[in-house]
Amino acid sequence: MTGGEDSEGSSKLAEPTLKLYQFPESGNARIVRLVLAEKNLAFERININVLKGENRTPEFLKLNPRGKVPVLVDPARGVVVYESTVINEYLEDVFPQPPLMPATAARRARMRLFVHFYDTELSPAAGPLIIESLLRSPTARRPDFVAQQQTKTRQVLAHVVELMDSAPYLVGDGDYTLADASYTPVIATLGECGIDLDAEFPRLAAWLEAVKRRPSYKASAK
Repeated sequence: MTGGEDSEGSSKLAEPTLKLYQFPESGNARIVRLVLAEKNLAFERININVLKGENRTPEFLKLNPRGKVPVLVDPARGVVVYESTVINEYLEDVFPQPPLMPATAARRARMRLFVHFYDTELSPAAGPLIIESLLRSPTARRPDFVAQQQTKTRQVLAHVVELMDSAPYLVGDGDYTLADASYTPVIATLGECGIDLDAEFPRLAAWLEAVKRRPSYKASAK
């Protein structure tokens, strides 16, 4: 009997399902869900309520000592990975089909620069805007802070547009990549935060429409 077959050699043994520890409303968790959906990978959602401190329990801190979601557990390989960018590169390495990274080293470097720009520029600007605009009660919301973060976010979005290639997606050749997954949750939420993509950033609006047409967009919702 060879590995992966039953006693009659007719069927493969199922691998343990990937486990995603997540706060469903987390944009970074959705980044990972987008990639899981693009790769058509089965996974178990394990919801961690960060508002109730479930990310600070001893059990969760064993998975991620930083106490942050998302965390991916791959039982078949005995691997635990956290940070959405690292999780997605892990998924690309272990499950390379369909590919979500460009074929050439130069294009892969360009894609990684986009992801880095999201991690270091867009997320720090837009994250507080989204929290303040959508998660705080109207009576607790700070209009001056919202206006400040809107300005910062618009400045970053202008740079994103400058970096975009002419293809439907962010990094040339017309292919969806990990960069598109990284930007989707935040940019899809900005309309609710007072930033009108159609009027202010039409190229990003067109990109978002292309992303929304992919099955992964709906499949990745909470």
